[in-house]
Amino acid sequence: MFAPLGWAFFGRWHLAHSRRVLKLARDGTSTHEIDEALTRVWNDEQPALLRNIATPLGRFGRSVDMEFQRRCQRRQLLINEAIDCHFDGRYAASIALTLTQVDGLTRELMGTPFFKTEVAATEADYTDDTTLAGVEGNLPAVRRAFSHPVYEVGSHGLVSRHGVIHGRDISFNTEVNSTKTLVLLGALAEQLESRADERAGRWRSERDREKSALRGTDERGRLLDDRGLEELHMFRIEFESWAFNRIVFGNGLEADAALACAHEELGRRRLSRKHFSIAVLEQKRMMWTFRSPGGQLMASALSIPLPGARPVVTDQWTWDALHPPDTPPWECSTGWTPVTDVPTTPNWAFRGFYDI
Repeated sequence: MFAPLGWAFFGRWHLAHSRRVLKLARDGTSTHEIDEALTRVWNDEQPALLRNIATPLGRFGRSVDMEFQRRCQRRQLLINEAIDCHFDGRYAASIALTLTQVDGLTRELMGTPFFKTEVAATEADYTDDTTLAGVEGNLPAVRRAFSHPVYEVGSHGLVSRHGVIHGRDISFNTEVNSTKTLVLLGALAEQLESRADERAGRWRSERDREKSALRGTDERGRLLDDRGLEELHMFRIEFESWAFNRIVFGNGLEADAALACAHEELGRRRLSRKHFSIAVLEQKRMMWTFRSPGGQLMASALSIPLPGARPVVTDQWTWDALHPPDTPPWECSTGWTPVTDVPTTPNWAFRGFYDI
């Protein structure tokens, strides 16, 4: 009932208020009043959800492809600008900016844009059995509303992307249309998340094939064939956080549990288990190694001598060389680099997130 008006339903809709407006619609309330009622729900009753409508984009491709995740985070930042414009009352800017990002996101993930007046029978129809956004009759109907052609210049006040981007609707800049556009972005983020992970896996595989042909290092000394190094950085954070909690709050480290945790994290990040080894494992400390696809021997060590002390003092080191370490750093620190915050050697370095 709401979709033909351009309202895209998804999991963040307020259930009680949605039912209230739905009852108004069934009682014969005009479409103008329905639009106003839903706009008030999003802007007055749940503004925090509208302000964070783009947050899911930041986790697209997480653990699968860092480069794709960063692209989606850049999109998130652009949508956040649109949201700021919306709450400042600059609806033309909000709408135009959000529409361009919906265009780019759907082209990247689906191969074709969301906004189309004619959709081929072979194209994906934005439906699925796992998300509320993907229920039948939702996004396909919203797609038609946003793809409505506008052929003449005028004050149409529509939510049509065609009218907005081609300058044929000179009164599109309303709070209702801006809210609809942001809500559409939220629904697409929900519906496309699983597809994003699938596509991210393909892009990573393609990029890894290209990197596998590279030899040597860059000006910083980092391998040009740096396959898996950023994923290994994130693996280290997760694995050693688990180890920290086991040492400080549990009964210490245990071999089977440590290996199970490591294998799970390696699998999530598509890193080879056969190139991973726990070299030393004791109750309060451990050392592990990983041979990168580019041939570098990466290692990390963690020691918490006094787990009962507060604050907890943690000693950490990393190894970045062609050959493995002969001894753990608490026995001989030669070749090891102490870590006080994040690893700093060339192949342990990490660009970070929301990198623009």
